Amino acid sequence: MELVLDRVPLRIDVLFFATVLGVVALFALAVRAAAQRTSQAADLWMVRAAAGAVLWLVVTGLAALSGTLRSFSLPLFTALMILTGGAALSRVGAALMAAVGPVALIGFQFFRVPMAMFLQGMYQAGQAPVQMTYEGLNFDVFVGLTAPAMAWLVWRGKVGSYAIWAWNAFGLVLLAEAIAIAALSMPTEFRVFTNEPASTFAAYAPYVWLPTVLAPAALLGHLLVLRWLLASWSESR
Repeated sequence: MELVLDRVPLRIDVLFFATVLGVVALFALAVRAAAQRTSQAADLWMVRAAAGAVLWLVVTGLAALSGTLRSFSLPLFTALMILTGGAALSRVGAALMAAVGPVALIGFQFFRVPMAMFLQGMYQAGQAPVQMTYEGLNFDVFVGLTAPAMAWLVWRGKVGSYAIWAWNAFGLVLLAEAIAIAALSMPTEFRVFTNEPASTFAAYAPYVWLPTVLAPAALLGHLLVLRWLLASWSESR
């Protein structure tokens, strides 16, 4: 498959870039809040976080441009998700969880709405299979749609921990489903969905940031909420 950038409407590319940059900006602000809470140089840490995120965008973008990701190696993505889990369980994850809190972490998942709109646009442009969209089998958009309401309910104290547990588990399940559908649509020996086009666009720049930035961000957000729930449960015992 050739580079698909010139076949995708400009509005879809703008939506994708805006979503990625928005997630990066929120990450930098979260780092700033964590640094501020621990009485460190908040602005300096925010700049460092932003610089690190931009470096990651450059590295993954160059890897996609070089063609090295077009072997569709599932172990690489699996390793990235494991590293994301490790980050959530680390001291950095603890600092982010404490500084940001459950309301912002839940509301953050709203970014999955523009992510779903991007996938729908890619399908309409003939670059993604239908099963990766909300017209097909990917219902991940419902997490983003319910995130603002759930965040408001948590902020107002109108729901208990069981509701947060249920919503967070719901989000993790739909995220796992979306990832599985994408993996099973790739042109590998594990392919189950044989309709065309195959799921190949994420191996090209800039769309490589879907599996290397947006999917890990969604997972990190859920894991930090889970960590907050576990900490709250432990304190209440």
